[in-house]
Amino acid sequence: MPQITRIIAELLETPLHSPFVTSQGATSVARAVAITLETDIPNLCGYGESVPVQYVTGETIETVSEQVKAMTQVLVGRDLADLEAIALELMRRFPNSPSARCGVEMALASANATSLGMTPLELWGGAKREVTSDLTLPIVENSLELAAKAWESGIRTFKLKVGGEGLVADIQRVLALSKRFPEATLRIDANQGFSVDEAVEFAERLVQERVAVQLLEQPVHADDFAGMIAVAERSPLPIFADESVKTPQDAERYRDTPIAGYNCKINKSGLLGVGMIAAIARSANKKLMIGCMLETRYSIFHSLSLACGTGFFDYIDLDSHLLLNEVGKENQYFLQTGDTMQIP
Repeated sequence: MPQITRIIAELLETPLHSPFVTSQGATSVARAVAITLETDIPNLCGYGESVPVQYVTGETIETVSEQVKAMTQVLVGRDLADLEAIALELMRRFPNSPSARCGVEMALASANATSLGMTPLELWGGAKREVTSDLTLPIVENSLELAAKAWESGIRTFKLKVGGEGLVADIQRVLALSKRFPEATLRIDANQGFSVDEAVEFAERLVQERVAVQLLEQPVHADDFAGMIAVAERSPLPIFADESVKTPQDAERYRDTPIAGYNCKINKSGLLGVGMIAAIARSANKKLMIGCMLETRYSIFHSLSLACGTGFFDYIDLDSHLLLNEVGKENQYFLQTGDTMQIP
């Protein structure tokens, strides 16, 4: 079996079409660490991307680069066939570096699939090739304009960011979107921006206004376990945990609570971590969403392969490639028509 010989980490910056604004801040550039894994077989390489978001995992581009270098000591000389064992060892030795692990695991999976004559989709099980995703609307003045363009392109599900402008303004934005696109499916993501009472009032008001909302994601701070439970108990809308569930241990903690589901992200938990969280959620009869950070098409392809390959996920939130301006880079990984994503 091929052996790992070298890991290369490089900075990758990709501009956004427009600023991405949430309750946690704004950015105009997506920054990632691009990882190349080389083997002792000529031209057999694997590629991965780490996209850290500091307020979620505590990682930065700098810390990811350092951790990837440290992981090289674990990787060099190992067989590609040891994919799962290596991923478990990385999780044990680098528990606080999920984004760094994600990029390395992605490169491992990529190289492993190639060596076996498979695709990442087939590596994950090959359950299906097609899913329906959404488009995220950030907290910006022209969100309705962005939604209109997306609607024209065939996207029918919107994930609206709230929690950054005050409760009244947030409610007004949702009402305006619902009025403009009454047939759209709406998901709401507060990114930890509400208090318990605000989250409940927000949900109750939308129900009173008969706005069809599929779910409300991460209403309060990630560390506020009691607050998340309180909102889930009082809210008329299903509550999903995102930043609150980063590890399998977090998923276990929320197992026997009224939280309706988890939003899994490979750059939040690592590929192995997402698989473990998904298994816990399924055993607890919770819904699953797969989401993303500000990731390129290549990284989205790996999340899409995981989602399609396992068939585990009820909701798909893989849209960051639509927000990034990947100039001169052709999408050779998957097809997208409207909100339908397909791996050929």
